[in-house]
Amino acid sequence: MEGIGDVIKKKAGTRANARLHSEMHVLADEISAYFHEPRRFAMYLGIIKRLGASKTRAIFARVKAESAEAQSPRKLFMWLTRNPGKEPG
Repeated sequence: MEGIGDVIKKKAGTRANARLHSEMHVLADEISAYFHEPRRFAMYLGIIKRLGASKTRAIFARVKAESAEAQSPRKLFMWLTRNPGKEPG
């Protein structure tokens, strides 16, 4: 038998995922959660729509891999999305 806490967690989990309608929404949610900026979901969704999901996912993977070296991973992500062909200096 489940406790009330388990039932609430299940309902909250399904409600949170109900707003994610596509791969782009899931990726925007993942990025905004990684940078601790849930209110910037729409901005990240716009970046994904502009660049495409696969290119944005590749940039995000690179940022996650280099996050230990970067002073600000969010700024690195934004720079790479604005300048997809260039290397940061």
